[in-house]
Amino acid sequence: MEEQPIPARIDIWLVLALTLAFAVLVAVIAPLLLADTVRLGVKLLVAGLAAGTVLASLAVTVPVRYAFEWGGVFVRAGVLKLRLAYPDIVVAEKLVSPLSGAAWSWVKVRLVLRQGGMVEIAPRDREAFLAELARRAPHLRESPPGLRDPTFVRGGGG
Repeated sequence: MEEQPIPARIDIWLVLALTLAFAVLVAVIAPLLLADTVRLGVKLLVAGLAAGTVLASLAVTVPVRYAFEWGGVFVRAGVLKLRLAYPDIVVAEKLVSPLSGAAWSWVKVRLVLRQGGMVEIAPRDREAFLAELARRAPHLRESPPGLRDPTFVRGGGG
């Protein structure tokens, strides 16, 4: 099976909210950077911390990319790249969550892994994503609100 890209859902309101947060950051530190009474070392420190915050935020969020690959689901969020093997995915559930994840949306799918941990992604079409995942991972069965490995016991490791 060749790679099949999964379009990501992007909530414009979330992008605007983060843009506004960065704008507020600039508005708060600009007077400090422009003030004659503030020492150069302090200005450089504040500017460096602000720039570092913005760059680090972008480095782990842009771009967001998902794909079905022959052996699993590929997830990329900025410089972070994960390959989730189909047999390791034991739960795929639809949810709305403000938790951080490889997503620019609160409307997500949570992938729970057999060895522990989870990854939240935001495919544009959650139903199509779950249908394709069920086709590629036949150990998963329909179980509201998504898919589940019937042999998996949460907290028991499988």
